[in-house]
Amino acid sequence: MPLFQKDGEVFILLTKRSDSVRFHKGEISFPGGVYEEKDGEILQTALRECCEEIGVKKSDVEVIGRLDDLYTLTGFVITPYVGIIPYPYQFHTSPDEVAYIIMLPYRHLKEAEPVLEMVELNGKTYKAHSIYYNGDRIWGATCRILLQFKKLIEDEEI
Repeated sequence: MPLFQKDGEVFILLTKRSDSVRFHKGEISFPGGVYEEKDGEILQTALRECCEEIGVKKSDVEVIGRLDDLYTLTGFVITPYVGIIPYPYQFHTSPDEVAYIIMLPYRHLKEAEPVLEMVELNGKTYKAHSIYYNGDRIWGATCRILLQFKKLIEDEEI
């Protein structure tokens, strides 16, 4: 979960996945991907994928924490890390993986009321929380990660 500050406001960087990726085509997600043995540890996977997908160098990320593992309806386990990146930044998206970048203001997440919607996947229907931003639907694991982050921040503010 790349975070950055712009004009005194915190933003969360998300991506719209391209239609050519194998899984989760066209969905909103964080930069990330599958662990490879050469990574050694899952944090290195997150940093490598962030570089491959949006061009953020490992040396430009200050990792500040890790959120709880999440399981997706499609059978993946996500281990989210939170990191601060500089801004402005020359992002270089991988067109094979990323359609475009979304800069979600934390303020929007803080004020958003997630809606519970029905989602069909592999012939089954599930309930999933969604948040909308500038016409994009953020749902599933990405939404759950954002809500976990929001709750963590709100609990710290007390």
